[in-house]
Amino acid sequence: MTEPLSHPARPDWTAVILAAGRGTRMHSTLPKALHPVAGVPMVRHVANAARGAGFGQIVVVVSPEGEPVAETAGDGAVAAIQTEPLGTGHAALAGASAVGDASTVVILNGDLPLLTAETLAAAAARHAEADATLTFVTAEVADPTGYGRVDRKVGRVHAIVEEADTDADTGAINEINVGLYLAEADWLRGALAALEPSAGGELYLTDIVTAAVAHGTVETYRLANLGEVQQVNDRVELARAEAVMRTRIRERLMRAGVTIADPASTYVDASVEVGADTTLLPGTHLLGATAVGANCELGPNAVLRDVTAGDRVRVGSSTLEGSTLAEDVEIGPYCHLRPGSVIERDVHLGNYVEVKESRIGAGTQIGHFSYVGDARVGQAVNIGAGTVTANYDGERKHRTEIGDGAFIGVDSMLVAPVNVGASARTAAGAVVIDDVPPGELAIGVPARNRPNEGGKPGRG
Repeated sequence: MTEPLSHPARPDWTAVILAAGRGTRMHSTLPKALHPVAGVPMVRHVANAARGAGFGQIVVVVSPEGEPVAETAGDGAVAAIQTEPLGTGHAALAGASAVGDASTVVILNGDLPLLTAETLAAAAARHAEADATLTFVTAEVADPTGYGRVDRKVGRVHAIVEEADTDADTGAINEINVGLYLAEADWLRGALAALEPSAGGELYLTDIVTAAVAHGTVETYRLANLGEVQQVNDRVELARAEAVMRTRIRERLMRAGVTIADPASTYVDASVEVGADTTLLPGTHLLGATAVGANCELGPNAVLRDVTAGDRVRVGSSTLEGSTLAEDVEIGPYCHLRPGSVIERDVHLGNYVEVKESRIGAGTQIGHFSYVGDARVGQAVNIGAGTVTANYDGERKHRTEIGDGAFIGVDSMLVAPVNVGASARTAAGAVVIDDVPPGELAIGVPARNRPNEGGKPGRG
């Protein structure tokens, strides 16, 4: 979910996200920036934070084969290709060269899924207020091992000293560089182009701090929570980021009026929306592009993936995928909604009901042990236990149509393609291979139609 824009819009500012790294410590064929945290790829989290902070453009620096990374950043993100892996400075130069007429560039890494819009907006405000050449983000830590140290002279930034270059004095500095920079675009392009390669041939982004000190004013923004900028480099760090992100999501929902009975066993993806006064019972999973209305009750052990649910929906320990539920739907335990299903208002699915690519009309009741696939079921239909729409003939799928007010008896087999008319009935155990006209009764194996005079043969 993109964080809501609650900060000043900066349409002429561009965020350059460095995401060309191979991420070899992940031991994966998937680019590191595409590994999900709470169901959303890391690069999308970073891009969403930048959008939430008000930045008008997103540029994602990728390797020559990394176009999907930029596409995943979403909402018009632009790809900049780093042709060779020649260091962070080289990657930043590729990004800065693609920002067009942006006034200010923000450089950040694509493996910072916990970074928030609030932090980016605060750093941007500091940079704008100071009218600085360069602003970079720092943090105070107890153990600075592995980080570049912020070397100051009379309180002003002098340089960043990399770990390998520290001496007894600089090694004891606890203020570290976290790798997030803001700079005036024209100056930045020139500074990056002027970087001298290291002995190994790489260009280091940290060297622009020295260049900025020589050019003008360098400002810093002190980060209160270092956890926001912890990079994800391997699967252990990925799991840690996942745990932090899911805690954030649950706390945000609870503060917005959602009851979560057991937060530790409840999993909600970052892309999910939940309305107020909804209750999530233990073991519930809300995944993907799921949106749940208000006053719902889900679980225990409900799994909803890519589901849209209206208000006052009740779902037991069932699995719902790619489906839409209107208001006041009730789904009991052990049901399975497969993608493409639409459940209209006031529908009741009891237990052990499977629905696949079907529309179930308002007020319809499917009590238990039934399969409805590739069907359109009208309003106020009763489907008895054991009913099956036989939609597949071994080669093709066929449709079943059931009209409003129909009554399908227990253990009915509807062999598609077949149409059961409005207010028609099928007897218990009927095998329906021909259309049933409105108001008539199908009875037998195979079923034959006759006028429906009521009585036991049609009861479910």
